[in-house]
Amino acid sequence: MRIDIDIPCRHAIVVADAHLNADDEHTRAFLGLAEQALSEKSALFLIGDIFDLWFGAVGLTFRFQRPVIERLRALRREGLMAFYIEGNRDFFLKRPYEGDLFETVAEDSLRVRIGDRSVFLSHGDTVNRADRAYRFWKAISKNRMAFGLASLLPSSIVLPLADRVEKRLKPTNPRFKGRFPETEIAAFADHTFDQGADIVLLGHFHTEFIRRTESAGRPRTLAVLPCWKENHRCLVIEENGKVSFDVAPR
Repeated sequence: MRIDIDIPCRHAIVVADAHLNADDEHTRAFLGLAEQALSEKSALFLIGDIFDLWFGAVGLTFRFQRPVIERLRALRREGLMAFYIEGNRDFFLKRPYEGDLFETVAEDSLRVRIGDRSVFLSHGDTVNRADRAYRFWKAISKNRMAFGLASLLPSSIVLPLADRVEKRLKPTNPRFKGRFPETEIAAFADHTFDQGADIVLLGHFHTEFIRRTESAGRPRTLAVLPCWKENHRCLVIEENGKVSFDVAPR
């Protein structure tokens, strides 16, 4: 597997689906976790949907997001190693935030090395290929031309409209949202393992799941992260390749 980045740290913390949407205890706990990562000299990987909606345009930033962004920027200046993989609620973050809030912003997936382990990280929203309705919606919502036009409109129009659309979409497509697609996830992971990964990490499904196997004497780990906002559970990767879930901050 081609490695995008070698991570020079003792271990890494991974978070998915925080879905922050207010200045509340969840947001404060999330920033506390980022501060913990800095103090421990851990790499912090955010694998999508940290906010309910996040647009990569300064004019389309919700008010409550601004202090979170500024705090992450300050932690980065202090030495925090933070990486972002876009989720389905993230839109074109790479240009404004790569090299600023984050070392890297990946639009689809990221391949890194931690210790002697190859780690593949992706939000996971396109793993279930049978969900054609969602895949069609993603193709429309991630259209760069449409986003460029929307970013030219006043935020007082775009942000309330986007917020209403997001709330209306939450209860839709229950056939797939109500089922954890373990078979599809396992098939995706096995294909990624065959390409050289030792650890495959996904989010999106709001379900804590881990599967450990072995091939040719080498351990393989598949983990799906839960919705962080529900119980502040994150995943920790040790330098020796050990993968475990934990409550943050520890």
